[in-house]
Amino acid sequence: MSVSYLHGLETIELDSPSGPVQTVKSNVIGLVGTAPDADPDIFPLNTPVAVFSDALKAGQLKSSGTLLDAVDAIYSQKSAVIVVVRVAEGESTEESWSNAVGSPTGKLGVWSLLKARPMLQVIPKLLIAPGLTGGRPTNGLKNLVIGDVGSGYVQNTTAITIAPPPAGGRRATAVPQVVGGKLTGAIITDPGFGYTDIPTVTVTGAGAGATITATLGHVANPVGVAYGSLVDRLRAVAFLDGPGTTYDDAVEYRGDYGSQRICVVDPGVLSWDTENSVYVTKPASAYAAGIQARVDEEKGFWYSFSNELIQNIGGPARPVDFMPNDRDCEANMLNAQQITTIIHDDGFRFWGVRGTGTDPLWAHLSVRRTADMVYESLERAERSRMDRPFSFQLLSDIQGDVNKYLRLLKSRGALIGGKCWIDPTINTPATFSNGELTADFDLEPPALLEHLQFRARRNPDYYSDFIEEFSQTIAANT
Repeated sequence: MSVSYLHGLETIELDSPSGPVQTVKSNVIGLVGTAPDADPDIFPLNTPVAVFSDALKAGQLKSSGTLLDAVDAIYSQKSAVIVVVRVAEGESTEESWSNAVGSPTGKLGVWSLLKARPMLQVIPKLLIAPGLTGGRPTNGLKNLVIGDVGSGYVQNTTAITIAPPPAGGRRATAVPQVVGGKLTGAIITDPGFGYTDIPTVTVTGAGAGATITATLGHVANPVGVAYGSLVDRLRAVAFLDGPGTTYDDAVEYRGDYGSQRICVVDPGVLSWDTENSVYVTKPASAYAAGIQARVDEEKGFWYSFSNELIQNIGGPARPVDFMPNDRDCEANMLNAQQITTIIHDDGFRFWGVRGTGTDPLWAHLSVRRTADMVYESLERAERSRMDRPFSFQLLSDIQGDVNKYLRLLKSRGALIGGKCWIDPTINTPATFSNGELTADFDLEPPALLEHLQFRARRNPDYYSDFIEEFSQTIAANT
C-alpha cells in the first residue's frame, strides 16, 4: 500500500482472527409430498416452505395427500425444522410421481429443495417423500439384451428406437454403446412404464445387422431415483420406503439403488387412524427422519437412528422376526441386504445402520453423514478467507482452523482423529501464482458397533474354588 508522510502516531485496525468453526445444522428435514387441499398462499406448489414446529401452520396442509401424515409422524418423534415442498397430486400414482420428480433445470418437484438455502437459509439434510417412494412402476423396460452386434455403426449417429409407446404410460428410452463399429451395449436412460406387450427395439443410423431384445418388469421408483441424484448435491441422506410387502420384494427394491446416502426402510408402520378408530399402514420414512433429527440434537450427528425407540406406532406393518444371535432371522437377512427394518425388543425400534453404497469403508450411514458435516462446516467457515492475498498468516490460519475443529470433534466423540497439513509438493509457485491453495486433511469418523461377540468356555477349575469354599464353610460350622 502507499505510505504518506506522518510525523506522529496512528492506529490501524487489522482483521480479527476467525472464530471457531461452527458445525452446520444437520437435522433439517426436507419433505416432499402432496396436499391438494392446502392453502396455496401458505404452501405454494414447488416452493420450499419452512415449518418450525408450528402446529397452526402445519395444519394448513389439511388431511388429504401425504404431507400432513408425514409432519405428524415427524412431530411424534421430536419437534424439528421441516422444509416442506408441496407438489400437485396427479390423477394417477404415476402422475404424482412425475410431479414429485420435477425438473433439475426448472427446480421443480424434489429439486425445489435446492431453493431452500437462498430462500430459507437452511439446507435440508434428511430427505423423505413418504407415500411417493414405496411403489415401483410396473411393466417398464427392465433390460436390453444384445443379440447380434452388427457392424459399421458410429456412436454419434446411431440411435435406439423403442416402439410402440405404451397406452397411458411413458415410452422408454435408451442410448447405444458402439465400439469398433459394433453395438456392444445399450443403456436404458428411462425405463418408462405401462407396457402390456414387449416393445420392438430397433437400431437406426449408420451400420446394420444389430439386434436387441427387450424384457419388461418392475423398475426403479422415479422419486427415489431423483433423490439418488439430489442427495449428492445437498450432501444429505434420503430415507426411502420399501414396498412393505415381502422380504423378496424388499430385496428387489433395494437393488435399484447404490448410493452411500440412500437408506431403504422396510416395512412401514401401523399408525392409529383417529377418524376410523383402526390401525392403518403408513410409510416409515417420516418416523426415521424424525428420530434421526432428534438423535442429532440430543446426541450428535455421528449417532444413528437405529436401535432407537419409535414413538406413537402400533408396530410394523408386517411382522419381522428378530433374535439378536440369529443370523437367519429376517431382520438380520434384511440388514445383510442393506435394508433397515423394524424389530420388537423392549418396544419397536429401527434396526439397521447401512446405506446402499458398495464401498465397505463408507457402509455405515452415520459415517457418511459425519464426513459430510465436517466437509460442509469447514467450507462454510473458511469462506471468509477467500479473496485474501497469500501470506504466511493466511496459510497458518487455515491450517489452524481445521486442526482446532478436528480436535474439537475428537473430544466430543464425533471423530476418532484427524489432522490438517499443507503439502509443499502440491502447492507450488505455479499454483500459488494462479490463486490456488490445497490444504490436505484426514479424518476418521467412528464406525458403529454392529457386531458384538462374546466368547464363552467351560472351566472345570472353578470346582477347586468351590470345594475349598465348601470346606471352609463346614469348618466354620463345626
